[in-house]
Amino acid sequence: MESKNYIDPKLWAAIKKGDADALKAVYQHCYKDLYAFGFRFCADKEQVKDGIHEMFCEIWTKKHQLNDANNISAYLKTYLKRKILKSTINAFTSEADEQKKELFLTERSYEDLLIQSQTNDIRKEKIAVALEQLSPSQREIITLKFFEGLSYEQISSLLNITARTVYNQVYKSLLTLKQHLK
Repeated sequence: MESKNYIDPKLWAAIKKGDADALKAVYQHCYKDLYAFGFRFCADKEQVKDGIHEMFCEIWTKKHQLNDANNISAYLKTYLKRKILKSTINAFTSEADEQKKELFLTERSYEDLLIQSQTNDIRKEKIAVALEQLSPSQREIITLKFFEGLSYEQISSLLNITARTVYNQVYKSLLTLKQHLK
């Protein structure tokens, strides 16, 4: 007996061939389940909805490059989870990137540079205070991920925890940091 989450592989094959009705059928069949799944990783309803929509747009755009999937539901959930985590990380870093661009594109006076230096010091203090709000294990994972540049898989093997735990801890840590940096 097939579960309610089962998606016929023929639909996936049809999507790969450019069948828009097949994509629509998969979207309609999976939307509620994907929304509930995405909401476990992100409490922002709009971000989850956007993630699902963007995911299906990307699938359609790359339809001829899609790999075969044995479990389409699991494939979509993994895709959505990665999309939500990436979106959260990008939102966290986009403000800093904009400030870097502005700094390089404008010539500044000595006073402006002094103010910028003091502002950077204040930001560093705020980040240090926000990092203190994390548990020791969360701080360690954030340090390994963002300061040492390790992948989720490398962190999981280094700390002897599952990659899923690493993803979850990074996500929770970023939410905490976001709240304390507002």
